[in-house]
Amino acid sequence: MQKQNYWHKVLLLVFCFSCWGCGKTYETSIPHVSFNFSCNLAQSPYYKITIAGQFLAIQKNINGLRVGYGGLIIGRSIYSNDNSYLAYDAACPVEAKADVSLTVKDDGLGTAVCPHCGASFDLSNYGCRNDGKGSEVLRKYNSVIVNGNTLIVRN
Repeated sequence: MQKQNYWHKVLLLVFCFSCWGCGKTYETSIPHVSFNFSCNLAQSPYYKITIAGQFLAIQKNINGLRVGYGGLIIGRSIYSNDNSYLAYDAACPVEAKADVSLTVKDDGLGTAVCPHCGASFDLSNYGCRNDGKGSEVLRKYNSVIVNGNTLIVRN
């Protein structure tokens, strides 16, 4: 009996370490593109994203230049209790085409849906799939800075 308990413990440890150590990394098929975007958070329509759970899809910067591969999605997570903002590429990673951009739902949760394939993404949760299908995540842009009322996103 004692030998059986020992093996159960060993198997449990092996299982725990194998699950913990696998460290699933999700990659996106959206290519890296360089761009600069800035906006005044006190002006329309950008003031909307000062509220947690609100996101906007942007296609071009103030100079009329395209931002991101398929556009840009900016906003604040519903889990945000500070002044931090998130930025993602608006291209659907399932389609991986610059002309297939996600539509941001006005649900207060941070949901984006692909109008072509129907894939749903949780913007408040690092761009992960909402629908449990596939492992593609949104390309997240990490250079997001707030300076006074100005939000700056660079890649």
